[in-house]
Amino acid sequence: MVHVARRAPSLIELDPAVTPPTALPDRIYATLKHRILTCVMAPGARIIEKDLCGEIGVSRTPLREALNRLALEGLVILIPYRGYGVAPLSVDSFRDLCEVRRMLEAESAALAAERATEDDVRRLEELAETRYTRGDRRTYEKYLRANSAFHLALVRSTHNARLEAIVMSSLDQHQRPLYLGLGVGVDGKASTREHREVVEAVRTHNAAQARTLMTDHIARAEGRILAALKAAGY
Repeated sequence: MVHVARRAPSLIELDPAVTPPTALPDRIYATLKHRILTCVMAPGARIIEKDLCGEIGVSRTPLREALNRLALEGLVILIPYRGYGVAPLSVDSFRDLCEVRRMLEAESAALAAERATEDDVRRLEELAETRYTRGDRRTYEKYLRANSAFHLALVRSTHNARLEAIVMSSLDQHQRPLYLGLGVGVDGKASTREHREVVEAVRTHNAAQARTLMTDHIARAEGRILAALKAAGY
């Protein structure tokens, strides 16, 4: 019998306030991961296990199981003699992450152009639009979730579960500087236009064009956010 690994949910799927997992370890994991990715638990912050246990209402054993899962994803670090901490953000680590995203998502877009079904294309068309009102934090967070949903739908159009899991992990970690507010200079209309160009390349099975468009799309966001990270002292 082939063992299929459990797929970790993405940020847009794991909000415990919306769809709480039923199993206690998964619920703790989802709660902590959501807080870390949305910067409710700030980058570099120390994690006080006793306080979290009291707040969430759990014992230390399932809490540590969740922390260890998050450590494997690079979101939590073990600080010698001090316990756990939220992984810090840095310009170098974010640049590395973007490099991974450019490589993986460009090839995902090309593969989607070869494999996407009509239903996949319709789903991409539905998710292509991203709206953001400058200065409005509420619409900004909606924009972030909509943008993630589009990128996630694109990699799912490859019908490659392993590729999906890797892209999902990098896409989620990409959210942290955005939830700090460092990406508020984003242009929702430009993002929508770029998404629709990718969808058209997928619809017409133009793998080379899909690859190029996605590479450029991620590179433009990378430049903007790296500049914001540097300005903020990361």
